Amino acid sequence: MKISRATVLAGTFLISTTWMGVAALTGARAEDQAEVKKDQVDQRAKKEKAAVDEKAQKEDQRIDERTQAKKDEIDRENSTRVKPTVGDDVTDAWITTKVKATFVSDKALKGADIHVETDQKGIVVLSGYVPNDAARARAVSLARETKGVKKVEDQLHLKAAP
Repeated sequence: MKISRATVLAGTFLISTTWMGVAALTGARAEDQAEVKKDQVDQRAKKEKAAVDEKAQKEDQRIDERTQAKKDEIDRENSTRVKPTVGDDVTDAWITTKVKATFVSDKALKGADIHVETDQKGIVVLSGYVPNDAARARAVSLARETKGVKKVEDQLHLKAAP
């Protein structure tokens, strides 16, 4: 059988064109498949991101609720506490001043020379001289009645008669 050169060339051309078409189709199909896979991966990524975002939002909300609950608890504690006022704060200096002022205005202590010291949060020490035992008892009594006084130490002496 004799085949002409033109027929062989035409056949070769036909076969190569067919292979090119098949290759082109195969390449196009591969690109389409790659595009479909990419879309699937993108969809999964979007779903996973949405799930992570939702979880983070729930965690933020839980933290905010715990923070608010703690703040409310602190506010309740602070509202039930008795807040001291300036007048309620009794210091040693205040006690000393108050006891001395009481002594000055008391007629039974006229002629007495009493020194008042307050030590150790409310312990009053009375020293000096009083004219008699009644004045001594009165000074100790007035000191004990003063707000903030816990104890009175009597170191008073009787004045010697001239």
